[in-house]
Amino acid sequence: MKKIYTLIAAALLATGAAAQNPTAYFMEGSTFRSQFNPAFAPLRGYVNIPAIGGVNINVSGNIAVDNILFSRDGKLVTLLDSSVSAADALSGLKQNNLLGMDFRMNVIGFGAFTKNHKNFWSFDLNVRVNEDANLPYSLFEFIKLGKEGQIRNFGTSMDSYLEAAFSYSFPLMDDRLYIGIRGKFLAGLARAQVTYDRFDISLREDRWAVLTQGTLDLTAAGAKVETDPDSETFEIGDLDFKPTKPAGYGFALDLGATYDILPNLQASLAVTDLGFISWSKKNSVRGVSTQETEFTGATVPENASEPVPDFDLEMLKFNQVDGRSTTKMLRASVNAGLEYEVWRHKIGIGLLYTARVWKYETMHNITGSVNFHPVRWFTVSGSYSVIDNRGGAVGLALNLCPNWINFYLATDVLTSKHTPQWVPIKQSSMNVTLGLGIPIGKRSHRIAAYVREGDRR
Repeated sequence: MKKIYTLIAAALLATGAAAQNPTAYFMEGSTFRSQFNPAFAPLRGYVNIPAIGGVNINVSGNIAVDNILFSRDGKLVTLLDSSVSAADALSGLKQNNLLGMDFRMNVIGFGAFTKNHKNFWSFDLNVRVNEDANLPYSLFEFIKLGKEGQIRNFGTSMDSYLEAAFSYSFPLMDDRLYIGIRGKFLAGLARAQVTYDRFDISLREDRWAVLTQGTLDLTAAGAKVETDPDSETFEIGDLDFKPTKPAGYGFALDLGATYDILPNLQASLAVTDLGFISWSKKNSVRGVSTQETEFTGATVPENASEPVPDFDLEMLKFNQVDGRSTTKMLRASVNAGLEYEVWRHKIGIGLLYTARVWKYETMHNITGSVNFHPVRWFTVSGSYSVIDNRGGAVGLALNLCPNWINFYLATDVLTSKHTPQWVPIKQSSMNVTLGLGIPIGKRSHRIAAYVREGDRR
């Protein structure tokens, strides 16, 4: 069963549903904040340092990390490892175990206020990678206990693309309402998806019967299958590609608004990543696997009461079929916030609701935060997130924006319990956001408490 172990372990380790770092939403002054809502703006214009001007990594799901990784003899192993008993491996799993990762790196970024100190525009070139997987409970029952059954919605997918985005925000209604819009041109680099719509396992008198229906779909420049010409099938390891140029193109929009309900109470709402990428047929490799096989080999592992099949599953072999073009929607997000400022805009109390639309499920987070900005160039935030009714995570954020630098850092991994490898084990999300840039140009006049008398002109 080495091949199926390899596929599942890769899904467990490479992905970890993911959402943007919620602590960074109220990180006033940071250049990254407008990624949540294009109506937001930093305190000054900026030029980001290439590659480190904005890095965002999010790993999360509907199960905690310690339900996936176990410490054995000072090392971290996945729940598939033979040293992890079936009871330990299955105890923390759900009916559908969702795992995901988002990565965003700003390659080029700059923005500035217009002459009125209120309208703001920006341009960003980002590299983005999204991965997600759904691993049903019944799959692990089969692997750890040898239990027969019907496994559905087993699959993993990944896509990577370049994002060139132009954003503009402006005031209405005597500056009480700000509207923001970001248009994004997308160039797809690579995508891959492996799904099994059917995976039926039954134990007959003296043999196992396995019936599968699966699809493998890869799109990337130079995608091809390198295998024996006489072979009618190929495996995942036979795929090769060279993503040196785009294999698809698309477009997306971010729409946002902020509204001052009261002088110190602001509501905000945004929908991000409303868009798609159309992937070309020319760069596509596709395979289907419809297998009906019987096996007689079986072993009985320690702490298990039923035999486990001991074979190399043919389900991971695919018959190549004609590639095809496909259009995939991005994972859209909804962010709705409410923030109340006290003590002359030195302390803010915020509440954020986030929803992230996945293929298998929509993930929901609620975050409360306290934000301190004693002076306009310094903000520190603390937050607590309730993650889809599965527990919570404590987050911390810092933004420094004096005249010569704009630095920000937000994470929810500092206060959690860690393994010796610094992996949080009691929460189902891990977020890190950081960036470094150079302030330029005019200061914002959007926040009345920050506008000096000499600046009012």
